[in-house]
Amino acid sequence: MKKVIASVALALMTMIQAGAQTTISDTELAQRNINRCMAIVDACWDKTMAGSEAYMYMADTYNTADGSKSGPSDIWPLTAAVEAHCSLLEAIDFARRDDESLYEAEREKYAHRLEVIIDNLDYYRGSYRRPSYATRIRSWQPYAVPRASQKGKADVTGILNVYDDQMWLSRELIRAWRLTGKQAYLDRAAYLADYVLDGWDCWRDADGNEYGGITWGPGYNSKHACSNAPVIQPLVWLAEIYADSDEKTEYNYRDADNKPVTEQRLREELYLDFAQRIFDWQHSTLAHPTGVYYDMIGGEQAEVVYKDGYRQHINTGRPGGEFYPYNTGTMIAGAAELLRVTGDETYAERLNASVSASLGRFCRYSPVILGYVLTTDEKATSGFRTWFNDVLLRGLADAEPYCSGSACGRIISAAQAALDYAYDNYNRGGFLPIDLTGGWGDETVTKPFHQFAFASEYGVLALRLLKRVAEEASVNADVVSSGNRNTSVYTLSGVEVGAEEEVAGSLPSGVYIIGGSKIFVKE
Repeated sequence: MKKVIASVALALMTMIQAGAQTTISDTELAQRNINRCMAIVDACWDKTMAGSEAYMYMADTYNTADGSKSGPSDIWPLTAAVEAHCSLLEAIDFARRDDESLYEAEREKYAHRLEVIIDNLDYYRGSYRRPSYATRIRSWQPYAVPRASQKGKADVTGILNVYDDQMWLSRELIRAWRLTGKQAYLDRAAYLADYVLDGWDCWRDADGNEYGGITWGPGYNSKHACSNAPVIQPLVWLAEIYADSDEKTEYNYRDADNKPVTEQRLREELYLDFAQRIFDWQHSTLAHPTGVYYDMIGGEQAEVVYKDGYRQHINTGRPGGEFYPYNTGTMIAGAAELLRVTGDETYAERLNASVSASLGRFCRYSPVILGYVLTTDEKATSGFRTWFNDVLLRGLADAEPYCSGSACGRIISAAQAALDYAYDNYNRGGFLPIDLTGGWGDETVTKPFHQFAFASEYGVLALRLLKRVAEEASVNADVVSSGNRNTSVYTLSGVEVGAEEEVAGSLPSGVYIIGGSKIFVKE
């Protein structure tokens, strides 16, 4: 990767690795992050993906000692493979401005693999008809938890599909659409968003207020943090994507008298409205005073009740369960997106409270790297905290421009240091242990789910550094928004909106990067 001009004041990062102190520039570190992301993705592709491209699935576990694997995985772990490829491609695309050779050598390979994985998602897809809180019968084609032997033939009834799986997929399909331009990906992402919103509990209480919240799935009564907050970020993205469109979608709800109503709503308005409503519901229902979030309400699974052809509201009690990093991470990401598009400082307050609480709740001090590391499970097969940490990290990366304290940067730097320590000391053919600073111990089994999470983290960290270098280079080159009207305008997530001259006056409220400077635009 080319080095930026000498006048650019590159931030230097000092890391402790295997007892030696190494100084590395942001540009060099970003390049290394991309290389390591590719190495982990390649190892997963070669060793844990099975079958032909037309009939490919991901193993659930992989034994690093003998190469044996079990599977296929459920849909949720497979979304990590989609995520990792999107994170890698985003970093490669952004790096293109400084390194065309990387783009030319690697981009097509990983874009093709991304398309192969998404095509094989159809083995988890199925059809069914069901009533909801405001509709008697409606046909849907969501994704099931387990994989079927034929595309489109998965059993999605009862508890065999859950809303959070659709949310993770909607997010990644939007990213894949940005990277490939394939309209089918965007259409599917919007379809899944509509399916999820149809699960919103729109029954009203005695005061006329919606109970709100989305159950874990259509076959559950419990309402989880993971079946609500993950859709906030993709809903904001969809609202922006449809901002210049008059496209509408069906919206079903209950009016003040609890009578079912069906109407057509503009996608832009409906998606942004629900992003805010879901954020508010989760904060009012599941927030702990410290800033982290409970796992759920309604831990006891009761029978789903239907009456007169409609699903009924069931009281689900008080919040409970563990505090998982991904449940806080999705709210951090949601707050960042809503702050960006609305400018409402309430989101900044809640974002910073959650970021500060995350340092104490989800991190521990490691004498190995002389800093904090994100805590993990005892064994690779006993939990999912490795991927939960990935969700927290990407939320922090999105929130960093709005963070007022040091906690965000400290956790991100700790994640970088821990990943690098594991990569330098415990790398097994491209795979890392879930205990990044403690190593494998006597464990030989890993999950591709976790490995793709590590790869995605490297991609996220690379993109963060590349954006910082680009911003510094632009500022030092004295390219400011009032100078060159041909300057490109970017969202904080790195999406190019267009030349400033073309989009001036039409940008939705939010923070943008224009000529390397963060500019707040208010309609």
